[in-house]
Amino acid sequence: MEDATSKGYGLMKKAYLLALVASLFCTTGAGKGEAKEVTLKEAIDFALSHSPLIQASKASLDVFEAKLKQIEWLDYPHSSVRFAVSPMPAQRVSSDNLPYTDMSTWGIFLFTEINGVLPLYTFGRISALKKAMKFGVEATKAKADVARQEVIFRIKKGFMALALASESLEVIKEGRDYLDKAKKHLESLEANEDPEFDPVEKMQLRVFDAQVLGRELEAQRGVAMAKNSIKVSMGVAIEEEIGFETKGLEPIETRKDITLESLVDMASANRAEIVALRTTILAKQAEVSAKKRAFFPTLSLFGGFRYGYSNVAERCYSPYSTLPLNTYSAYGGLVLEGDFEIGKKLGELDEAKASLREMKMQLSELESGVKLEVTKLFYEMQDAKKMVEAYKDAVEAARGWVIAKTDLYENDLCSMNDVVTALVQFFQTRMEYLKAVYDYNVAVYALERAVSESLSWEKE
Repeated sequence: MEDATSKGYGLMKKAYLLALVASLFCTTGAGKGEAKEVTLKEAIDFALSHSPLIQASKASLDVFEAKLKQIEWLDYPHSSVRFAVSPMPAQRVSSDNLPYTDMSTWGIFLFTEINGVLPLYTFGRISALKKAMKFGVEATKAKADVARQEVIFRIKKGFMALALASESLEVIKEGRDYLDKAKKHLESLEANEDPEFDPVEKMQLRVFDAQVLGRELEAQRGVAMAKNSIKVSMGVAIEEEIGFETKGLEPIETRKDITLESLVDMASANRAEIVALRTTILAKQAEVSAKKRAFFPTLSLFGGFRYGYSNVAERCYSPYSTLPLNTYSAYGGLVLEGDFEIGKKLGELDEAKASLREMKMQLSELESGVKLEVTKLFYEMQDAKKMVEAYKDAVEAARGWVIAKTDLYENDLCSMNDVVTALVQFFQTRMEYLKAVYDYNVAVYALERAVSESLSWEKE
């Protein structure tokens, strides 16, 4: 049954994925079919339904909800039925009304017993158990939100890494254009045997060309790794052919009301781990209450019915006969039930209290750790934003530097070394700018995950 369920889920997942991929195809004006790439929102929606991390959290929630159902049934009557059938020798009654066994004749014996117990008053033990389990379900839901936030963060970070690698390829293409322009001028000088031609400059170009190729291969590898990372976070096999739509790598516009104090307050109120632990503490407090009430007895209403029949038994009216043959009986009343396992119950109560103290200390440590994490991420976001602004100005300067040196070189007013130096600075500055934007955006995403709240006006 379990294997069939797993196979069924696998087929559903495959069908969903095929439907997603199929829905991404559209027809161009020329009549050719082109694949529409998966957007960030589509990837997140798919992941929230298919990511293994999400599925694991849902399974954990199902476990606690099943336990809650078990506790809720404690308020209902508990009944049992017993039915027995067996061969038996004939039971006769003598002339003086005494039973005896006749081994020469055999028949069957049927016996049925039905009984039930309905708890009337448990001194709040069942209510405390229900409360504990309900808090347990809520804590598990909060833990599931941790998985949800993690999956969203991974996919956003993957899309950002893909945008970084794609933008890097564009930068390399732009730099290569400048390089090709200088290379053509050098080749023209060599072909015309111009005295300005310098073989050393040709070797410099070859070295720089190899460096550009290395950067290009690195960027291409980054594109492939980013796509695979997104697929893994979505719960999709790496072998699946899926394209992803990325926007230009631009800094995220964050809300204007963000302060360190407000972020710490957000994290304290909304952070899934904190909410989960706080709810778990409430569940443990209810469990301690249930352990205390376990010392008291339970008042219940009980009742039952018995019936015995045999085709080879004569009914005996002697008060000395105890065989339930061809007779029936019913009973019922109130019962006060308890036990004297005081030592065991005291140990269980002490264990629950110790566990509660441990959780409270863990909560205090977690709150301090989250505050420290939010502070660190906030400063990292601020620093990253400053670096974005600084490198943005530097990129414009570096681009102007390259253009100026390339024009001067074409007019034999500077050396190839000047052009190469300008190109190197352009590459480095532009790459550093893209990396700064990536670091800033990821810092914003990480801070959103840390406080469990959106901090940007970004339209996804």
